[in-house]
Amino acid sequence: MKWTLRLIRVFVGMTVILFPLFPIYSAWSAPSVCPDVASRGYINVLTINLLFSEIEDRDLRLTRIANFVKQEAQQGNPIDVILLQEMAGGILEDTTNSSIDLWKLLHARSLNYNLRYTMANGISPLLSVGNSILTRCGIKFAFAMTLPVESEEVFEDFQIPLKRKVIMASIIVPGFGNISIYDTHLCSGCTGSERLQQAQVLMAYVRAVEKKLPGENPIILGGDFNTDLNIADNVPVYNLVTGSGFIDTYAAYNICTVCCTPSDVSGCTFAVPGNPFAFDLITNEPEVPARIDYIFAKGFGAVLKSEVVFKGDSLWASDHSGVLSQINLP
Repeated sequence: MKWTLRLIRVFVGMTVILFPLFPIYSAWSAPSVCPDVASRGYINVLTINLLFSEIEDRDLRLTRIANFVKQEAQQGNPIDVILLQEMAGGILEDTTNSSIDLWKLLHARSLNYNLRYTMANGISPLLSVGNSILTRCGIKFAFAMTLPVESEEVFEDFQIPLKRKVIMASIIVPGFGNISIYDTHLCSGCTGSERLQQAQVLMAYVRAVEKKLPGENPIILGGDFNTDLNIADNVPVYNLVTGSGFIDTYAAYNICTVCCTPSDVSGCTFAVPGNPFAFDLITNEPEVPARIDYIFAKGFGAVLKSEVVFKGDSLWASDHSGVLSQINLP
């Protein structure tokens, strides 16, 4: 059974990589506003990579995310923005779109969100994968852009081009104004210099968009950056973002930089020890823990809280854990 599932996952992964889908932008909305954000004075942001290839347990994993979001709302701290990477859909996934599935689970729990998503890779109607933004706030406009295509090593000595995207949404916070939200997923099996090229285009895109907007809006930039600060050639990507005025919300709150080491895995977001979904497809060995998921903020006040979530036997929702940050409005 394990070998069958592994072969399915490898086939699904190869399908996404070998057949890039032309950019698609879609929307799914509900009447949703967030009047409480301005009155409480801070915004709650969550990012998580959904792991497109683990199909059999997807519904369970999405339910865990929806239950967590419901729990936070019941405790008086609703999650205002959810950034998703590796949302997927198609015949092989047995769903139209996993971010719509999550939207429906949230709606069934009386949690209304607006959804915007963009596909990055795939072959329709078999499978497509992309990024999504869910928000309790109204959306003024949203659009997406393809980052430089880099060749990624999927298997040993086997490299193929793979597209990555960034999706942007301008959200409306009643009583405050607009906040710019960016969600991205940088290349994984590429070199540090190739990932830096994507990051340079990403940051240029953010600057170009913000330059055209009236005033100076606070900015959230989050997602899976595949940037492990324990690896030297990954550091330039991180320095590029923070050198552009962005604060690493987890590092700022927890007073650390690397925040994920063999002796302290509390800040690791990928392959956290004990995660049953984080194993190598070929060797079946556990992946190496790393911090590669980030929520960066610019133009905000202090970071009130930032933690890694979705850890533990009844909480694993992906091979990644999520990052949840609470950030003061300026």
